[in-house]
Amino acid sequence: MSLIYRKHRGYTLVETIVYAALVAALLLVIVGSTIALAKGHKRSQAYLDVNSAAVSAFSRFSRDIRRASSVDTVNSVLGASSGKLVLNMRRPDGSNDVSTFYLSDTKVKIDKNGVFEGDITQDNMAVSNLTFRKFTAASSTAIRVEMTLAPDASSTVPALNFYGTYVLRGSYTE
Repeated sequence: MSLIYRKHRGYTLVETIVYAALVAALLLVIVGSTIALAKGHKRSQAYLDVNSAAVSAFSRFSRDIRRASSVDTVNSVLGASSGKLVLNMRRPDGSNDVSTFYLSDTKVKIDKNGVFEGDITQDNMAVSNLTFRKFTAASSTAIRVEMTLAPDASSTVPALNFYGTYVLRGSYTE
């Protein structure tokens, strides 16, 4: 018997189909992982944006409330979800400044002495709740701020609630 050796010059059709299927499966896993990673990154970036917007807004609330000498309860809307806070601040020369925080068109806005100063929240954020609550003790006054903040409508991140309580330093009595 003579052995006939055959040289393989390529792959058979079955081998090619198996290799193509393996490569396709590997590519599907890689593409799926990449898409999941991108979605996770986008979601975590949205959470960071919401938290950054809240920190920025609450820094402004904190600074102005702590500087205030009193709250104008007549012109403020306290305890409502689209609240308004009017703060009276005493300047060193004895004159007064008035700061007004309010919610309009899903943005927190501020007026200084009756003149619109600007938005406190970024354009890509929507505020659905801004509530101010006043607490008065024997020797001081505090304001609790509650705010619900969400990224723009295209995001899958839900609205988040933020809270802060600040004492009016000018309200201390001796």
